[in-house]
Amino acid sequence: MGYMSKLLFIGDSLIEFFDWGARFPEHLVHNLGIAGETVDGLARRLDRVLRDLDAVDRVFIMSGINNLAMEDSGFIGTYRGIIRSFAVRYPAARITVQSLLPVLYPFISNEDIQQMNLKLKSLAAEEGVGYVNLHDHFLDDNGNPDPSCLVEDGVHVSNEGYRIWSGEIEKLLG
Repeated sequence: MGYMSKLLFIGDSLIEFFDWGARFPEHLVHNLGIAGETVDGLARRLDRVLRDLDAVDRVFIMSGINNLAMEDSGFIGTYRGIIRSFAVRYPAARITVQSLLPVLYPFISNEDIQQMNLKLKSLAAEEGVGYVNLHDHFLDDNGNPDPSCLVEDGVHVSNEGYRIWSGEIEKLLG
C-alpha cells in the first residue's frame, strides 16, 4: 500500500526528539530535526536537504527557540529565505511555519517568544504559506506555560505536549 503523502518535519530538537513516523504511519515521514540548531544552522544545511530529498507534499518548519536562547531575534530574513527555498524546490508542497512554544526557562522570555510568533505569523502570511499556532495549546488556564506539556528542563516537550502538538498537525493533514 502506498503512503498518503510525504511529510517533512525540519527544525531543532523539538522536531528531532519525536517519532513523527510512528505518529503518522500512513504517511512517509522525514524527520530532519537537529538538536541545538538555529535558524542560521538550518539555512546552512538547506542546500543538502533540498538536493537529497525528492518531492515532499508537506513541509513543517519549527526553528528559532535556540536563537532566542542566544538573544538573537534578527533571523526573520534568514527564515524567509528558508521558506522561499522550499517553495522553489517543492512548488506543489504545502509549507507550514509552526509557532515557537512557551518555555519554563529563565534565559528565554515568553514575551519574546510571543513577539517572535507574531513575526513568524506575519512572515508566513507574506510568503503565502501556512502558520499553525501551537503556542496557545501549551498554556494553562491562566495563560502561563503548562508544565504538563514540558519536561523538567522547561524547554523540551513532554509526551502530553507531543500528543497535543501532533493532534494539531493531524487536523492540518485531515
